[in-house]
Amino acid sequence: MQIQLYADRVLLRNLRHSDWNDFLHLHLNEAVNQYIRPVESESAINTKFNQRVSPWLFDSGEWLSLAIERHDNQQFVGLIGFRCDDLALKRAEVGYLITPNQQGMGFATESLRTIVDWGALQFQMHKFIGICASSNIASLNVLQKVGFIVESTLRQHTCIEGTWFDDCYLGLLAAQRE
Repeated sequence: MQIQLYADRVLLRNLRHSDWNDFLHLHLNEAVNQYIRPVESESAINTKFNQRVSPWLFDSGEWLSLAIERHDNQQFVGLIGFRCDDLALKRAEVGYLITPNQQGMGFATESLRTIVDWGALQFQMHKFIGICASSNIASLNVLQKVGFIVESTLRQHTCIEGTWFDDCYLGLLAAQRE
């Protein structure tokens, strides 16, 4: 499925093989991954990239990863996507990674709003889920700006490099998206 979604300042598009270096640097960046997972090996990242650059099927349970690219200079901003978490319940989990030099500019919020709207219309989604560490204030703010509501917090739910994090589970009903 070829995807190109236009927002005000960014284009969301399928990953291309030419995105490998940006994908690799994003996944190797400790600051980007500090609340998500330990930095993986280049081999593991390559395996992930090959899966994400392959054709995607909604009901596969795999992540759809789209590159976020600025309109004004075609610069790589990061990645955004979702995966069908439960086909029968029409529920999907969303996720995004933004390069450090593009953070704080509203690109994640704009991209998340765009992919949620597209997913709701394209696949008749009922609900979107966002999961992030409670201490990841920037990500919590992005989700909440798009209309996600904190539904639960799982205490000391994720351990990354010896540090325990509380995970916030946020939900957005497709019918209530802004």
